[in-house]
Amino acid sequence: MEPNAEPAKSPMQSPSPSSRERLMAMIQGYWVSQVCGTTARLRLADHFDNGPRTVAELASLTSADPDGLGRLLRAGATVGLFTELEEDQFGLTSLGGELRIGDSAGSLGDFAIALTAPGRWLPFGYLFDAVVSGQPQARHALGTDPWAYFASHAEERSHFARAMGSISVEASAAVARQYDVSRFRRIVDVGASQGALLAGLLAAAPAASGVLFDLPEVVDGARDALSASSQADRVEFVGGDFFAQVPSGGDLYLLKSVLHDWDDKSALQILRNIRRASVPGVTLAVIEGLLPSRPAPSPVHMANLMMLVAHGGRERTLEAYANLLAEAGFRLERAIPAPSGPFPWTVLEAVHQRI
Repeated sequence: MEPNAEPAKSPMQSPSPSSRERLMAMIQGYWVSQVCGTTARLRLADHFDNGPRTVAELASLTSADPDGLGRLLRAGATVGLFTELEEDQFGLTSLGGELRIGDSAGSLGDFAIALTAPGRWLPFGYLFDAVVSGQPQARHALGTDPWAYFASHAEERSHFARAMGSISVEASAAVARQYDVSRFRRIVDVGASQGALLAGLLAAAPAASGVLFDLPEVVDGARDALSASSQADRVEFVGGDFFAQVPSGGDLYLLKSVLHDWDDKSALQILRNIRRASVPGVTLAVIEGLLPSRPAPSPVHMANLMMLVAHGGRERTLEAYANLLAEAGFRLERAIPAPSGPFPWTVLEAVHQRI
């Protein structure tokens, strides 16, 4: 078999799995999640650039136990991340290649680490308690709230920020295709994380400058992340707390994946602080995944569970966002679908109303 080739398909067509088999695979899904997360943490995919590797070679490169690593690789081969070419020698598949870390554009490695590391993994283990009580479980699982946890766990915070940044790169491309930002001159991204969305939109608005606003420790990482960007010299980096105040002077304010982290009372406080910092007629673009207004399957339902467990926040319908914006003094003008992959991002364009 050629190096890094895909496994050959059997000439026999496998029968469709039964309902019982499908459900068993779903129940065991967390095994696969941790296989992906551990593969990414060991940076295994990065070690196949020169072709197949033996278990011994990979153990030396990763400082992992050879027996444990062999078990991981065979489990990974079972779900399609690797191919076992001969005894103790493995190749990387295109699927496994998606777990590369570092400069690989669009890599899911950081995403795999972020969702299987303690900050996200442990709270979701208390889903039952969250559903029964209706209360978030992060403090019970982590000993503190998620933001304080990430503030004191720099490596996890870095993986989480890069994972969200990678998603924002895809989302910003989708948003820029569907939403014209060229008419704006000063774009303030509130809760901007590493600035991927802001950089993407500045590229589509060559006459605009940007303000990247987030917690001070997040801004420090964003400055490094954007240093090589062609948009870096057009960005002002501001650290602060959006529950206290946000930078003034923008004609477009962005809120991407922020409001869903919070309950209505907290979300209103963020929105009112943006209104306080802006003048009538200023535009606010809220970018979120919307819950269906009528019964329908959606990946946003899964995200809604994570918001409950981790933050006590919630995903919302279009109608719920319209009401929230109106209560904060904004008029919802339009909802612009901007799907990226399977996730149904929507840009909610609202305007600061004079009251």
